[in-house]
Amino acid sequence: MKSIIYLFILSFLWGSAFMWTKELLDVFKPPTIVFFRCLFGLVALLPFVLLKKNRMHLKVRPFFVFVLALGAAIPWNIMAFSLQGIDTSLSGILNATTPLFALLFSIIILKTKPSWNQTTSLLIGFVAVSVLILFSSQSTGVQFSIFHAFLMFAVTMAYALNSIWIKKYYTSIPTILLGFWTLLISAIINGIISVFMEPYAFKHLVAWEIIIPLLILGCLCAGLGYVIFYQIISIGGPILASMVTFISPFVTIVLGIFFLQEPFHLGIVIGMPLMILSLLLMNIHIFKRDVPLIK
Repeated sequence: MKSIIYLFILSFLWGSAFMWTKELLDVFKPPTIVFFRCLFGLVALLPFVLLKKNRMHLKVRPFFVFVLALGAAIPWNIMAFSLQGIDTSLSGILNATTPLFALLFSIIILKTKPSWNQTTSLLIGFVAVSVLILFSSQSTGVQFSIFHAFLMFAVTMAYALNSIWIKKYYTSIPTILLGFWTLLISAIINGIISVFMEPYAFKHLVAWEIIIPLLILGCLCAGLGYVIFYQIISIGGPILASMVTFISPFVTIVLGIFFLQEPFHLGIVIGMPLMILSLLLMNIHIFKRDVPLIK
């Protein structure tokens, strides 16, 4: 049951990340936002990494770097570019396709056989997402670009592959170290890009309206978020971890409506119960598990 609680906490953190990223696009380019997000996240995680006993000495190989880049460096950049053409509500909805890709990649890479409840729940989730997309694209006042909408599918595929390969190769690595390395790799990649694109980006950090969103994005959404995410993978596998994207749209919808004045429509009323049903059905077999958050 604790794993489900962690899932909802992570959903709130990552759901709110869409809103903060959207706000910061008025000031920074996507690689700069990702760089600062990772930098603040590293600051938040560093004390826990230094205090951790028996720290592992990792061999940083190219495939390891690529897998962790799929967890932040690649999808966060694409997400920021996508948000330039669609509302946060729609981006959160499209992000909910991650479990579809996670199940597909689990079958291909992990050679797993989906249970009846997983298959049924994914079908229900697909219907929910389709309904929400349809109503979002037709609603008055919605910012919508088909190109930017499809960019979100690249984001969800990256998340799905990241969770699959973490489960297959790296579950022996403590979750705090996985989160730290994910942010470090992303910070290095995006820091280099940002230096060339926005060499004077640091001058904006004197304003609290810039610092506060970056602190939330980095310390909470990135730092704490990835520790919880990788722990959920080790608890219930990549499909359970990807279910965060079935809950986080609710967060983006609520925040978009109340803080960004994005429209509310019938698709939300229809899609929300379907997504909740999908979540419960897919994870019915792990509800009774009770494990600690951090090993």
